[in-house]
Amino acid sequence: MASLKVLFASPEINPANRKALTIPIFNPIDRYGRVFFFACFGFMVAFLSWYAFPPLLTVTIKKDLHMTQQDVANSNIVALLATFLVRFIAGPLCDRYGPRLVFVGLLLAGSLPTAMAGLVTGPKGLIALRFFVGILGGTFVPCQVWCTGFFDKKIVGTANSLAAGWGNAGGGIT
Repeated sequence: MASLKVLFASPEINPANRKALTIPIFNPIDRYGRVFFFACFGFMVAFLSWYAFPPLLTVTIKKDLHMTQQDVANSNIVALLATFLVRFIAGPLCDRYGPRLVFVGLLLAGSLPTAMAGLVTGPKGLIALRFFVGILGGTFVPCQVWCTGFFDKKIVGTANSLAAGWGNAGGGIT
């Protein structure tokens, strides 16, 4: 019973580095619980948007936009390319501006093309759109940096794996 209590209670803090020694998963009121929640939730929302297209590309979108198989493949490639590029940029940005601001910036940058998805009328438009939606895949970096900054080395691996795993669940939910 005591082990379940740590999921709800404010965590014990390491006095040397001010980082949490436990993960208050079900305590969004606590500062460390909020960091964990918003890291997971932000990453999940990003993955919801980023993975919204692939399930529909094989039939629905492909048919509606008169896409070839090569167009579908190219849209997948540019989405991954954008994520690849953004992840290289996001790390130094997290060092300079902090993971929270980088996270918000990436979510905002990816939300605009996501909102414009219904305006696409052809394969080239979808390919361009998926490049900009692919920015959302870069949210992995600030998610991990944010958790690393708030959880002690004794628990940071668990915090990062849970945040990334639950964030990746956004792809599964999609």
